[in-house]
Amino acid sequence: MKTLDYDLVAVGGGTAGLVSAAGAAYLGAKPALIERHALGGDCLWTGCVPSKALIASARLAQAMRDAERLGLHGQAPAFAFETVMERMRSARARVAHHDDPERFRAMGVDVHFGSAHFVGPDTVEVEGVGRIRSRRIVLATGARPVVPPIPGLDTVDPLTHESVFDLDVLPGRLLILGAGPIGLEFAQVFRRLGSQVTVLEMAEQILPREDADVATAVLDALRAEGIELELGAQVTAAATRDGAVALSTHDGRTFEG
Repeated sequence: MKTLDYDLVAVGGGTAGLVSAAGAAYLGAKPALIERHALGGDCLWTGCVPSKALIASARLAQAMRDAERLGLHGQAPAFAFETVMERMRSARARVAHHDDPERFRAMGVDVHFGSAHFVGPDTVEVEGVGRIRSRRIVLATGARPVVPPIPGLDTVDPLTHESVFDLDVLPGRLLILGAGPIGLEFAQVFRRLGSQVTVLEMAEQILPREDADVATAVLDALRAEGIELELGAQVTAAATRDGAVALSTHDGRTFEG
């Protein structure tokens, strides 16, 4: 089996891996980049790019409803959800060329596609490529969505912050577990696009890392848009009921979506 030697190897083609490999090449080193899927990472495929594209559509929909406050004739926005999602995917594709493998190869980075695993302290093996040895190996593999260990949750096929971008049909009702920044961002987007949204948060405050007065202001603003936010709601079980998902909380409440 052949072994390729480099000064630096970045495992993972997201932001950290791309910057590490490109920076090494700029400084005159011989770098390699290993990625299982496509370059770009979370920001391009399941993070800031697609989410901000959806936010732009949702913001305009809400502005149409609120036009009377600015002296204009307000109206309910008319749109097809699948078209909104197509626009998001087109925006993602337009940005993707910035992370094209050939762009990094032109910088002097060797780009290899495949899964890597260590076979020694300074060597990884990549399926279909061979062994890659380096004085420095940067692990920039990112993370996977964590589905909480709630009984029954794995049977209702929950969406994550990644799979939600695969939707083509607008959910009539949407239950969101967690009132952190990502959960609230999706809550507002889907509410503005027409879904009935309920957010369940086990803490007594949304945005737990923020100051209480800031969290309260955001809470009031989201409720004013029609989002239901339930605090102190610790989900203890999930099940399917009459075609809908039912979540039960520790205090005996049930929410359907």
